[in-house]
Amino acid sequence: MENKNIPAVYYDFSKLFTATKNFIDGHNKNHHHLKERLNANHRATAELITRLYAKQLNKAITLGEDIAEELPGFKTFNPSLASCKGCTVRTIINHKERLKAAGFITKEIHKGKSGVELWINPAIFKAKKSPTIVVEIPTHLKNNKTVSDGEVKNLHPLVHEQQELKNNNSTVDKLTTEKEGVRLSAHKEFDNSVTGTQQEQHKNTRESRNSASKMQKKMATSSNVKEADSAFLLQLVRDFWNYTRLLLYPDTMLSKPEETEILNYIWASVFKKFKITGSKKDWEGYQEILYKRIDMVSRWLDRNPNRWVPPPHLYFNPENKRNGFNKTYEWFLKQELLKKEIRNQILIQKTESEWKDHNKGMGRHKNKTRLQLFRIQQQRLSQYKDERLLQQYEKSLHNMVNL
Repeated sequence: MENKNIPAVYYDFSKLFTATKNFIDGHNKNHHHLKERLNANHRATAELITRLYAKQLNKAITLGEDIAEELPGFKTFNPSLASCKGCTVRTIINHKERLKAAGFITKEIHKGKSGVELWINPAIFKAKKSPTIVVEIPTHLKNNKTVSDGEVKNLHPLVHEQQELKNNNSTVDKLTTEKEGVRLSAHKEFDNSVTGTQQEQHKNTRESRNSASKMQKKMATSSNVKEADSAFLLQLVRDFWNYTRLLLYPDTMLSKPEETEILNYIWASVFKKFKITGSKKDWEGYQEILYKRIDMVSRWLDRNPNRWVPPPHLYFNPENKRNGFNKTYEWFLKQELLKKEIRNQILIQKTESEWKDHNKGMGRHKNKTRLQLFRIQQQRLSQYKDERLLQQYEKSLHNMVNL
């Protein structure tokens, strides 16, 4: 079959960034007052808008839309821009006002729940298209074509293709949760409330050859177990990202390469590349702690609309030591210690109240001896397996006895 060469055009990101830089430099050259000039933060916001707008236009061209006569507006959301830039919504609004005053943004329409629509100065997108050749792929090869929406760093892959579980029913963009914090195991045979995708445990349905030796069967079984374990661990990464995306980045739109990059960052920084040995139960327990840490961040964001977290490719980057997700571990430990301390105080207050009632001949333990009451309280507190709680109890008991 002969391939048809169809001439097409697209917006070159490098040329658009150059045009954006020239526009801002020209504006600053003609304005000497500090309040009228555009600083580095304004430039970064302008470049972000240019990049996202160019992606939107290139996608429209790919779908065959005719935008030659008039460019459509750039449709977006203020929270999405703030999440991509790693700042507050108020900062994005302020930057847009400065860019409108400078003439970079020529028009803005607010559309309520549909977000905003921006029109960029035509000088930025004028004659910035570069020709390319789109090769029509034969029909019988289209199913094998890998679609890539962008370029990312060549990071170490999560897993080889032959090790991944088959999952052709993923509907990540349609995920909904009925209740915050509801999570199911990654290897249940029913629908997972986090991913919305049916997950089945790995099975080896191939029959062994009659001539296979015991050693060959043992090696095959070992290989299948390792493959299943690998799939289980990598499913933890995907489940964690899906849960995080629902709570922290519900309005963020990502391409497949960008999402792959984020998954690799999570695999490296959050799960430490699975170099720590542990059973499935251990990893499931660790996953629950990760979910609690995400819930903490979500509640923290809900308490104040001006709070924000960095975009996911920065939040989970192993090199981000300043405001990355790993910083929440110390926060989580403090919360857990505080909860234990409050629990211990309540338990000690209960034991003291029982001793006061016993001395007055009152309460449920009034017919018990002092030694029996001590044994009852000691047995009850030892169930918590907290050495500090027992020490506090001994100190409190000493004070109560000497009253």
